Amino acid sequence: MAGLLYYLPVIVTAGVVIGALILGGYFIREYVRVRKNGSTCMYCKAEAARALPRTYLFLLPISFGDTYEDAEKYLLSHMVPIMGKEQIPTGRRACKVEVHGCSKCSRRQVIIEDFLLVRGEEYLKEYYKFSYEKFRPLLDTWEETERRVCPGSQPG
Repeated sequence: MAGLLYYLPVIVTAGVVIGALILGGYFIREYVRVRKNGSTCMYCKAEAARALPRTYLFLLPISFGDTYEDAEKYLLSHMVPIMGKEQIPTGRRACKVEVHGCSKCSRRQVIIEDFLLVRGEEYLKEYYKFSYEKFRPLLDTWEETERRVCPGSQPG
C-alpha cells in the first residue's frame, strides 16, 4: 500500500495530462472546422457544414459589457431580425446565425455568434450551438421580415 501512495502524484499528474490532451484535441478539431466554415455536429460529433448559404442577422437589446443567463432561452425571446449591419446601433450587440447540417446523421443545428460591431469590425462575445428545430420559427420570422422589407429578394 505504501508503494501505491508513493506513485499517487505521478498517477494523478498523468491522468490530468491525458485529460487535457483529449480536451485539447476536441478544441483543435472544432477550431479547424470553424475556420473552414464548418462545425462539429452537436449530436454525433461528425463534421457539419453550412446547410443554407445565407447568414441571418439579429439585434440584441444589450450593450457591450452586459451578460445573460440561459443563452438559449434569452436568445429565443430577445433576438430581433435585422437586414444589415447598418441597422446595428452604436454600442449594441447583434447575432449572426448560420444553419449547419451534419454529414453523418443529417441533423441540423444553428451556429450563433453574439458580437459587438466596433468601427466595422465584429468582436465575438459568445459562440453557441443549438438545435435547429427550436430556432426555426425565429429564422422563419427573419425570412418573412426580409420579404416585407425587400419584396424582390429570393428565399435562400
